[in-house]
Amino acid sequence: MPVDRTPCAMTRLAQRDPSAWRAQERFVARLGSPRQLQVFNDRGGIAVNFDIMRSVMPDITIVASQSASFSLWETTSSSGFITKPKFNAELVTIRFVTNGCITYRDRSGEALGTPTHTTLVGFEDLREVRASAGFSALSATISVEALAARPTKLSRAAAATDCSRSAPVAELTAPGMQALFCSLRQIYAQSPGVHPHGDLIIPLIREIFSYQLLSAWPKRDTPVPHATLDAPARTVRAALDYIEAHLSAPLTLPDIAAAAGLSVRSLQDKFRQAVGQTPVQYIIDSRLRRVHQDLLSDNNAMHSIAEIAVRWGFVHMSDFGPRYRRLYGRAPSETRRDADRRT
Repeated sequence: MPVDRTPCAMTRLAQRDPSAWRAQERFVARLGSPRQLQVFNDRGGIAVNFDIMRSVMPDITIVASQSASFSLWETTSSSGFITKPKFNAELVTIRFVTNGCITYRDRSGEALGTPTHTTLVGFEDLREVRASAGFSALSATISVEALAARPTKLSRAAAATDCSRSAPVAELTAPGMQALFCSLRQIYAQSPGVHPHGDLIIPLIREIFSYQLLSAWPKRDTPVPHATLDAPARTVRAALDYIEAHLSAPLTLPDIAAAAGLSVRSLQDKFRQAVGQTPVQYIIDSRLRRVHQDLLSDNNAMHSIAEIAVRWGFVHMSDFGPRYRRLYGRAPSETRRDADRRT
């Protein structure tokens, strides 16, 4: 896809086809069915199309505001999702994952974002993004032109070069990353539609944030034209993929470790570092999310709560009920009643 490099590329796109992309003040999109997903892709006016994995019902909530140069996103999803760009553009996205994980695939390889590792990924060569079940994140998408407006008066070409030299993944424990995350949360809280003067302060905040981003983000030691997912990230991704593929079947740690090419102890250590949970905790929560989706689905109206729970590996109702309530703050029967009222 050709890249439109004109200064007002996104604005011009909005004028040509507002269904593909348009500036929007704070909006909320809740996608809970394939139909809602399709309508949002057709009319939502954002730069990517959403899809879901396998036969899972979508459960995605997006709270966002977007302009031609600076967009903010809070995304939560119990189902997980896949996104693909609608067009090429000179944009970069910084994403702070707060739960689950996300994998970016471009022509250079892959990058993995987790609660301990934040990501900075260019839009131009992006092919696909996959978010796991139980995913949540806060993100900002910034135009290269906006980065060029930082206080050092970097040219657009220099800003693009600076971004290309940036490492795709950075540890969140670094002080600069912590400060960047704090700044993004503050910007999000004062985005248009929430703060009465948001449209006046956003340009200044954008300039400060752009400078902070390019100053704090680590650079690659040397250019890496064909960077790939590092070994720890690859093994965790392999473990996650194995879990998702066998979620309705018996799962054991030795089997997961074997699929990832790790010992059981290494699997537990790397998984906890990357995902913020043990493998067992992740499996339980993922199965509870599938139960939650099935309870809300019309396709399962004839199945009892116990049958749905057993389908996802919960044999003892005395154990299942409290676990479900801890995750969702309500009993499974309350979720079922909510679904019945909507039909």
